[in-house]
Order: sequence, then structure tokens, then C-alpha cells
Amino acid sequence: MPSGSELSRLAAIATSAALAMLTGCSVQPAFRAELPASLGTTPATIAVIGDLQQTSLAARVVRHRENNADAQLRLIADLDQHADGIGALVIVGDLVFSARSGSDWAHFDSLIAPFAARMPVLPAIGNHDYPCHFVELCSTKAIAPKMLERFPWFAPGRAYAVADGDLLMLFLDSETGIETQSDWLAGQLRDAVGHYRAALVFFHRPPYTNSIDRGAEGNAEVEAHVVPRLRAAGLPVVVFNGHVHGLEHLVRDGITYVTTAGGGGPRGPMPSGGPFDAYTGPVCTRPRDGATLRPFNYVLLRPEVTRLSIEIRGFCRGDEAVRTLETIAIPY
Repeated sequence: MPSGSELSRLAAIATSAALAMLTGCSVQPAFRAELPASLGTTPATIAVIGDLQQTSLAARVVRHRENNADAQLRLIADLDQHADGIGALVIVGDLVFSARSGSDWAHFDSLIAPFAARMPVLPAIGNHDYPCHFVELCSTKAIAPKMLERFPWFAPGRAYAVADGDLLMLFLDSETGIETQSDWLAGQLRDAVGHYRAALVFFHRPPYTNSIDRGAEGNAEVEAHVVPRLRAAGLPVVVFNGHVHGLEHLVRDGITYVTTAGGGGPRGPMPSGGPFDAYTGPVCTRPRDGATLRPFNYVLLRPEVTRLSIEIRGFCRGDEAVRTLETIAIPY
């Protein structure tokens, strides 16, 4: 069970979220994030979370998808307990369910504004964060106004970089313009050799997955254009994705891929022991049908002297506490 301080934090967030959703159509953004060129000369701990969107009523009723509002608040409360040691919060897409919804953005504000007051918030845009979910099929590719109110530097297909000491953080828009961005990525990785110890690459759609919901098929366009650039890098590369609701740790061709998409969206079944699966943590069981799920989760990246330490924290429904699910060490 959550501790007394956790319960107090949950109650505060729940109250804030309820008020925000009631006034969502008219409320002004709770924060406006700036884009820093660097987090400082000393590498800072980075938190990564993905797919904070709520489950729509239609998905709950028609598709029987899970509603994770309570689990999301519990996960955010645990992240808040670690916030004093965090230098930036990365969100790997799907900040909201609908980019057009004022109440969805107000709910996002209620979760993230306390962090934005203390640290940079750096998102990689997801499909739900565009006004039109199927971006490549849209006649107009435009960033949602409410996204721009909070993150004014965004443009469709724009990649960006932020230095974290001797680590390089690279952000891609996997929804549109990925071929052009892959050329930018290649240049960034080439120039990073000799200047940085490792590159951390963040984008929404993973190139690989074992998800049953998605037929174990990752994003083919990302695999075709981005993965060859990653393989050719002359320094260690770690990739963080969202989109596939749950948690995956895959190792392929020497590259570690972590999908941390268990921040609130409805999870789908995930088998253990699939191709390239390196996850060693616990799994969960869905009560209604016994399907295997991965825990709700977020990630803490801690730069150390000789390695990058990756701690995945989370829980299954019914767990007494949020805990460390798995740790991964990436040597420099």
C-alpha cells in the first residue's frame, strides 16, 4: 500500500486533475517550457516516461481497455519522490489522448507542471499529440496549438539535441519527416564521437516490438531510416521509445532499446521471451483473461564514471509499492 506521504501526494494530484478537467476548455497552460542547449557540464540524472494519455470512454466501453487513472497518479507520485535528484524529464510521446482537447491538456498540466517548475521538460512528440493522429495521411501537418503553448519550439518533423554533460540527447519526430531526420541523426552521431561518451536517442514509435496487440511488428519506416544510422554510430547508443503501451527491453545488433510506454495508456498483452527480449523484471496478469502484461513504469538514467545506469521503476496492480523492476548497465 502507498505510504502516508504518497497518499497525500495522490490526493493533491487527484484534486488538481479534477479541477483542471472541469475548467479544461478555458484554462491557460500551467507552464511554458524552454528548450535548453545543455543541462550543464556535469551529467544529470534523467527521468523518462511515456504515453500519459488517458483511456477514452469509447475505448473503455467498446474495446474493454483498462482505465489507469489511479495507477498513473501512483506512478507520478513515485517519480515526484525522486524529483530532487533529476535534471530533466523526458516524455517519449502521447502526452495526451486528444491534442484538440482542453481537458486532456489540463490533465497533462496537473501531472507535469510541478516538474516543469523544477527542471526542463523535453518531449518527443507522439501520434496523439498531433491534431490528426495519422499524420502522414493528413492534408495539413501542423502542431496542435495547445502543444505549442507549452512547447513553443516544435515544428512538424523537427529533430533537436540537448547536451547532458558528456552525454548527448537526441530527439526525433517519428510521426513525419523521418527520412530527413535520419540524415540529421547521422550527422549528430558522427560529430559526437570524441566529444561525448554516449548518445541517448528518444522518439515515439519503436522499430521493434513483441507486442501481441501489434502483431510483433515495429515501425517499418523507423527501422528502414533510423536503425542503420544507429548501427553505424561510433559511440554507445541507447534508444528510448513509447507508443507500445507497456514495457520492453530489447537488445538487437548491440543496441539497447527501452520502450517505456506504461505511464497511463491502456496496456496490451506482451509475451516473455520473444525475439531479442532482454527484460528480466516481473510481469503482471490481467484479471479478466489472464493475459500477460508489463508493469506501469518509468525510467531513471544515472550517468556513472564508467557506465550509464538505467533503473526501470514501476508496479503491477495489487503491488504494495512502486519498486525497481530492472536495472541495465551500458558501459561507455
